Amino acid sequence: MILDRDAVLATALELVRGGGELARRFAAEGIEVEAKDGTDQVTRTARDIERRMVHHLLARYPDHAILGEESGRHGPDEARVQWLLDPLDGTHNYAMGLDVYGVCLTILLDGRAEVAVVHDSPSGRSTSAVRGGGAWQEGRRLAVRDAVPLAHATVSWIQGYGIDPDDPARRAAFDPLERSAERVLRTWAPSRDWALLAEGGTDAVIAFRNEVWDLEGGALIAREAGAEEVRTEELVIVGVPAVVDELTSMLM
Repeated sequence: MILDRDAVLATALELVRGGGELARRFAAEGIEVEAKDGTDQVTRTARDIERRMVHHLLARYPDHAILGEESGRHGPDEARVQWLLDPLDGTHNYAMGLDVYGVCLTILLDGRAEVAVVHDSPSGRSTSAVRGGGAWQEGRRLAVRDAVPLAHATVSWIQGYGIDPDDPARRAAFDPLERSAERVLRTWAPSRDWALLAEGGTDAVIAFRNEVWDLEGGALIAREAGAEEVRTEELVIVGVPAVVDELTSMLM
């Protein structure tokens, strides 16, 4: 199967920009928040954005599958192409009026990320990558920054839903990181963390038991910007190669 990655990227950019515009409009009108899965939150904004994305994709690519954070699976089970949607990444920030939120959209072919976009909705900036084609932000090619020792590095920590702060595996990774890095950044919006790494603003991202829609596309963007990646079953470390080496030696 040949995937027209340029056409898919154009569709992805159209969808995330539309989603970002809708999120900003709803924020101005007032945000409705509901509880979801105990500690998580969901908004009307997320549901409306995802519903529009799913409707658009089913019409344009009826042979593709979709996995949305809010609505689950759509399309044929046997599809080789799958779209991963996180329509409102950073819901807690959005609900409290903190402008750190966005959209994550990833396209997989046979389970491998081929195209990815993370959209910073408040600013309207989209960061994207096509496998083998580099990482880009609004026409500018991106690259991770030069290496610094871990003691002078800023590392983003992102984690999946419902993880207990006292989870032994989490503490085994987070506690030494907090003691060793200059700063541990917790934005609660992986879309922004991945873009920051690719832009050269931070040195690494550590993802602990993350959901696939918050992980695979962002990791592709970071790798296309020159980042190195190391994985275990629970932990993914992506960043400036020398920093990843230090983190790997410490955590794995």
